[in-house]
Parts: sequence; structure tokens; C-alpha cells
Amino acid sequence: MLKKLGQCLGLASMLLVMSYGDLLGGGYDVRMHVPFALHEIVWAQLTDIVLLGLLLFAVIGTLSRTRLYPRVRLLLTIAVPPYVILLTRSEISLSLTKTLVLLIAICWTAFALLLWIRFKDAYRKLMHVGEFVAAISTVFCLCSILQLLWILHWKPGPHQQAAAWSTTAQPMRVHPRLVWIVFDELSYDQLYEDRANGLALPNFDALRSESTVFTDAQPIGDKTVKILPSLLSGHVIDKYNFTFDNRLLVHDQGTHGYTQLNGSGTVFADAQKSGWRTAAVGWYNPYCTAYAGAIDDCYWMNLDRMDGPMAQDASFWSNVGSPLKQVGLQIVWPARADEDICTYGVRQRTKTYVDLQAHAAQVLKSDQADFVFLHLPVPHSPAIWNRARGEYAQGCGGSYLDGLALADRELGSVMATLKSSPRWKDTTLIVEGDHSWRLWLWNDQPGWTAEDAQASHSGFDPRPAVIVHQAGQTQPQVNETPWSLINVHAVIEQVLHGGTGQ
Repeated sequence: MLKKLGQCLGLASMLLVMSYGDLLGGGYDVRMHVPFALHEIVWAQLTDIVLLGLLLFAVIGTLSRTRLYPRVRLLLTIAVPPYVILLTRSEISLSLTKTLVLLIAICWTAFALLLWIRFKDAYRKLMHVGEFVAAISTVFCLCSILQLLWILHWKPGPHQQAAAWSTTAQPMRVHPRLVWIVFDELSYDQLYEDRANGLALPNFDALRSESTVFTDAQPIGDKTVKILPSLLSGHVIDKYNFTFDNRLLVHDQGTHGYTQLNGSGTVFADAQKSGWRTAAVGWYNPYCTAYAGAIDDCYWMNLDRMDGPMAQDASFWSNVGSPLKQVGLQIVWPARADEDICTYGVRQRTKTYVDLQAHAAQVLKSDQADFVFLHLPVPHSPAIWNRARGEYAQGCGGSYLDGLALADRELGSVMATLKSSPRWKDTTLIVEGDHSWRLWLWNDQPGWTAEDAQASHSGFDPRPAVIVHQAGQTQPQVNETPWSLINVHAVIEQVLHGGTGQ
């Protein structure tokens, strides 16, 4: 019975793997992007594995003593492999669509039934293979539990630090100002060149009328985790690691070995050396941890859900119940399971955005920081805005176009604040996307809508949007030459050293 209990725990760990799999192997990619300790999530996942394992043991153990057990084994043989593939398909390959998984399931079912009906010896050998796989899953479960327990020792770095000038009354600041806004996944094609019919973006249009627009910006990658550190340092980063003591180690393209990236190697430090006050409000990347020494006033946040339906701000019992519910729904009502996970993601992303937007507004309104960096999670999927109603979405159903509308709304708020300041005439504003709209990443996700499909009809366009308003600029300009996104770093350096940022 102990063997069967181990197998059931192993099966449970496999069924739940997409809820906690991103914490395995040290979970460095998760740790880099969450601002708080992971105790609640880790204990919830350990509880889930035990609860589901005991439930499977109770059911299978009871059935093993009945004449139905051979058919139960057959059913498990048929159902478990395709289901595990379905759960982990995004990790296996982005080309592994649900339709392909269904075809695999049909073929596997036919194969297993054929052996069961016509080839008894081959079927018995298949069962022996199944026993071996079950043993491996027990080892996998044990290794997973040990790795989850190890994560409990991790302590996050700071997600906020306040400058003295941001917390006390200060005289009006007389100094040039640079505001750099990264709207995550902002596509030039969707923003300006191939905008969807009926999509109004008045604030982006107004900004274009007094700025330089780069129509052929060349991407330097497709992952925020690499692109933003690249832009901050001026070196294209192709690999990274986030250590257990919260050091960001990066590998520059074309070099050997990893180096630690910290504030001293970024535009933040260069700004400080030139006498500029620095401030950052950012999403996803740990700005206040990695660059703490070079950012005077810093805040970063990410309340987004994990790979599974869990979040850092959710209660322990919520993080216990949600993955179990998700596993059950995936079996009996897959469409509802997809909708639920998407809705959960929308609500958590909304919390993240609202929090960041409030902090960004405060930094701009105080008008004390000279170099302000904002990284906001729009128009990045999932869509958290309903442009038809002019309010935050309550669930799935929105599109990338709704995200663009929210980005335009935020831009309008930022521009109103900037132009109300006496420093507007001395303000350089950079608005950009870190990468373009990554169709291949979203077009098989639950949040993909018919409007997304229509908006993307012309296919993937790799160009991120880049708009630069030079201090005092009143006329539009267009740069049509191929222009690498890494050049944003050089523009910032020019402004910091008294240039115009051309």
C-alpha cells in the first residue's frame, strides 16, 4: 500500500505541476519577478499535493480491491498521458496546440484499446511500463517537495525605497527633466501604421504631432526580462540568472561569462553622477532590488498570478483551493477552466496596474524627480480594460485593442501632469514598447478573442513603438531608417549630458 500511496502522490504532483512548476529548479525566474516571500504559495502547493494524492489513494486503493480495477487501470492509462501533455504543452512547445493534443489523445486511446482487446501480452508489457513511469513520478514528487521546501528559505529584496525629497516639502525643482515610459508590448504597427478601424488613440496622436516617431525600430529581443536590463545598461543581454541572494547576473551578447548588473552600470547611475534625481516605478523586473544604489525613489510591484491560479496577495486557503478546482475543471469542463484562469489573471493584473499607476501619478505630480522611469503592464495581455464601457474589465473578453486604449488613457494622464509643470519646456519624453505584440504567445491562450484575430490579420510585425519628444519640440518628425532599440540608451545618455536626445 505504501508503494501505491507513493504512486498516487506522484500522480498528484504531475497533475498539479503547472501550478508550481515555475518554482522548481530554484525558481529563479519567479523569485526575480515577485516582491514578497513565497511562503503562502509554497505551503499551499505542498498541501495540494498531499490532499490530491490522498484523494487518489482513497479512490484507487478502494477500487483496487474490486473487479473494476483492471478497467480503472485502463482508464488511467488512456487519460493521464494526454492530460499531462495538455497541462504542460506550453512548456513543451508553443506549436503544440489543443487540436494537436486532441489528435494525440485519440491515437493513444485507440492504441491502448487495441492492445487491451487484441494483444494481451503487449498490453501487460504496457502496464509494466506504466508501473515504471509511476515509480518515476514518485521520485519526481519527492524532488518537487524538497525543492518547494528550499524556496521557503528565500528572502525577497526591497520593493520600495523613498528619497528624502519625496517625503518632505520641497521648493519647486529647477532642473531639466527626462521622463521615460515603457508600455509593455507596445507595437508600432498596431499603434500607428495598421491601427484597427474605430480605435481612437487621441493622446498617442497628439504626442506624435510634437515628437519624433521611429517607424523602423528594430527589436533586441522578445522578453522583458532581458530587454529592460539591456536598455538600462546599453549592452544587449541574451541570458540572465537571479541568484538566491537576489543578485542579477547577466550575459552580454557576444561575450563570455556572467557579470552582476547593478545600479552602477546603468543610466540611473549616470544620471546621479550628473546631478539628476532619479525615480522609478516599474512592473515585473525587480528595479528596487537590482538597481537600489542608483535609484533615489523607487517602487516596483507585481501581483500577477503565478503559472497556476495562485497569487501572493491571495489567502493560503484560496491558493490551496484554486489549483485543485482548476484540475477538476480541466477534466470535466475545459472551456470553463480556461475562462476561470483567464479571469483570475485579469483581476490580478488589474490590481498590479492600479497600484503602479497610483505610484507613477504621485511621482510625476510631486515634480521633484529629474529622471523618471515608468514601466507599466499595458497593452500587455491579458486585457484589463473595457474601452466600450470605459472601465476596468471584470473578466476575459477584452483584446489587445482594449490594452492600447488603456495605454492611451494613461498617456493622456501623464501628459496632462507633465504639461502643467513649469518644467515642461525643459522636459524630454521617451515613450516606447520593450517589444512588439507577440502573436505567437497569445493566439492559443484563453484570453485570445475574435477581435485579436481580426486586429492581427496581417501577421506579426516585430517593430516596437518608439516616440521621442525633445524638450521644446512642437513639430512632428519621422525617422524612417532602421534603428535598433538599444539606441534608446544612447538617447538617454545624450539628454543626461546636456544634449537634445536626437
